[in-house]
Amino acid sequence: MSATSPYHLDYIPTVSEKEAEPRVAAIFSDIKTTLGVPFVNLIWKHLATIPGGLELTWSLAKPLYASQVLNESARTLRQQTTLVESVTPWPAPVRQALGLSPLDKSEIVSLIEDYGRANSRALLILKYLHMSLAAQSQQRIEEVPQSAYASTVIDPLARLDTNHDSTIRPARPLPATTELTAEVATLIRILNTFGAPIPSPAEPSLYRHLSYWPSFLAAFWLVVEPLERQGLLVREAIDIQERASSMVSQWKPVVDRQETIAAESVERILKSLDHFTYAVIGRMIVLGDMMKRMID
Repeated sequence: MSATSPYHLDYIPTVSEKEAEPRVAAIFSDIKTTLGVPFVNLIWKHLATIPGGLELTWSLAKPLYASQVLNESARTLRQQTTLVESVTPWPAPVRQALGLSPLDKSEIVSLIEDYGRANSRALLILKYLHMSLAAQSQQRIEEVPQSAYASTVIDPLARLDTNHDSTIRPARPLPATTELTAEVATLIRILNTFGAPIPSPAEPSLYRHLSYWPSFLAAFWLVVEPLERQGLLVREAIDIQERASSMVSQWKPVVDRQETIAAESVERILKSLDHFTYAVIGRMIVLGDMMKRMID
């Protein structure tokens, strides 16, 4: 699906970690181990509701997390977010007036940077999965001789890094929604609408992770609310996901599936990947890097 006709989801069904059947639970565990995270992100819990969806997508995605091509592309993607440069870094007195200690600053910066690395890689991987599965479902790969890829397309698995960094290792656990005060929960719901090209029921976990510092979230609202009213956040969110699509279009598509599933399931996967990349992940890369520049 193109970025100009994104798929809309009215709600996002999920499989919880506690209720997952053994096979799904094993994949959830592998995701946390591979990514170095203490929880499973929403996209994977959602794909688990599609018959064969989690098995197929994770089998294709996992090898990419050791790819140098992926990591280099993710860094380049983040360096090209021009709106981030418009944010004025806070001097120390501002942080102090907000009640943020040097330790708070260190924790916040580390958390935001971990999410930034994770989201930028996830955007590229999900775009890559969409491209590969769409090509396979339309039988485009069989029409192109494999030798044609050698000089024109990058193989994202050509260079693997066995010592690649894990991502999110927060010092504090992700709070449950029920643990938030009513005021903070409302603020998070408002922030979650910022930069969204289309409405989405998905709730990015970064804001909830930052709820330990409500003054930081409130100050961030003051910074980005004018940009939201001007439509600048949406424009930047669309731009970054389109640049991600351009990058991935130069990669060699996956040829062999490790899982065979029904065409209906593949179509549902494509719609979900389209929604998450367009409506959620791209904007959170931009917003996260704006947060980091603000406090760092």
